[in-house]
Amino acid sequence: MNAPEPIPFKSEGPQPLIREAPAASLYPVAALGPLMVPADALARATEAPLALCAGSVLAAASLAVQGLRDVQTLGGARPVSLFLLTVAESGERKSTADRLAMRGVRTFEGDLRQDYDDARASWSDAKEVWERQRGAILKRADKNPDTTRADLAALGPQPQPPLRPQIVTGAATMEGIVKNLPELRASLGIMTDEGGLLLGGHSMKAENKLATLATLAAMWDGSTLDRWRAGDGIAAHEGRRFSAHLLIQPSAAEAFLADPLANGQGLLARFLTCQPQSRIGYRDRMAPDANAEAELDRFADRITALLGRDLALAEGRRNELAPPVLPLSREARALLEAFARETEWAQAPGRRFENCRAFASKAAEHAARLAAVLALYADPDAPEVTAEAMANGIDLARFYLEEAARVQNAAVIPPHIADAERMRRWLLGSWEEDCISVKVAANRGPFKITERTRNALRLLEKYKWLIEEPGAVVDGAHRREAWRVVRP
Repeated sequence: MNAPEPIPFKSEGPQPLIREAPAASLYPVAALGPLMVPADALARATEAPLALCAGSVLAAASLAVQGLRDVQTLGGARPVSLFLLTVAESGERKSTADRLAMRGVRTFEGDLRQDYDDARASWSDAKEVWERQRGAILKRADKNPDTTRADLAALGPQPQPPLRPQIVTGAATMEGIVKNLPELRASLGIMTDEGGLLLGGHSMKAENKLATLATLAAMWDGSTLDRWRAGDGIAAHEGRRFSAHLLIQPSAAEAFLADPLANGQGLLARFLTCQPQSRIGYRDRMAPDANAEAELDRFADRITALLGRDLALAEGRRNELAPPVLPLSREARALLEAFARETEWAQAPGRRFENCRAFASKAAEHAARLAAVLALYADPDAPEVTAEAMANGIDLARFYLEEAARVQNAAVIPPHIADAERMRRWLLGSWEEDCISVKVAANRGPFKITERTRNALRLLEKYKWLIEEPGAVVDGAHRREAWRVVRP
């Protein structure tokens, strides 16, 4: 992705260093189809941004149906799993929205936990019986090896422990998730209102980053997840499905959105990304909305019911999926083909999505996945994706495509411009004197590095935020390299 150019100078006065990102488009809530009512109810109940609430609802629905079917796309069968990344400030009620949207999932996990406790007690007894029987067989092994082998074959393998009841994680590392896959169900979710911990924590340290990005990409693709470790041996996990919704603050999102490795590996293109307009300062409803609460109860019940359906498991496997494919109707396929042509054309040099090609190239697949989630949420036995569902999926994919272009372009800022902007904010927000010097700014400012500080101050002079004033008094002393701060 190309970095944005500094904006042209005006004839006078301080010049902005960074072009202000355009405002987010209105979320196409009607395109949510059967999910429109719960998304609107969540927004009314929390007064969080509608796009944030829509992401939470889509994530819960995707998790609920991804273990039932795959979907036909222009590139073949693909999972219906969705990865969503919502950028929002602290105070936007991310936690509340996520908690309410996931209520049906938590209810299902609670049911699983009760079954798990009962099954684990039975398994523990069966395991003890098996171990005693095996020990008795091995004791007489020297007398008749052939009989021993036959008895061991008749005894069969050791009883397997029941699968753990957790289907959603919010704090695990990618390595931790893959390591525990043998004990987990085949359909899982990565949902957290602290996405910065995942995208900026242990998993994204230099020595782990490439493996984390590759693992996340494979999870979205539905590919085999391999694990090669010296102490643990080799394992390959097939037929898993993952949905994800990472709610992340702008400061943590910027580094991820501008990360060349995340872009180069194609991971960013797999996320439906948005940064909704803030609702902070415009919320005025204090009393609970009874109608919204009732709608959210119905949504939770629907999610619990969908999760309770039998997963489409491969024959003879307890946690490996082999989902049947949900086909596209002829009309739905025609719509998807037209959308694919539209987004392909827009990637040419000089056109709308030239700098967002990675996401644009996957926009048609995103549309098909979104359409399938809407169709399966409405009817898990749907015979096909209808034209109506596909039109809605395309409208949603188009919104997220526009958001990807808007948010990612705003995040890619040249380092020297970013330094100058950071220095400008410090001067206007934290420095109270009329003048500033290199030495004082290096000691007290944001960088603590003299040359980096000098470069930032010189750039601010060029953009007319500073006026050079050698010998000015700064912090009680005359300074050779000094500037007067221009305060709008």
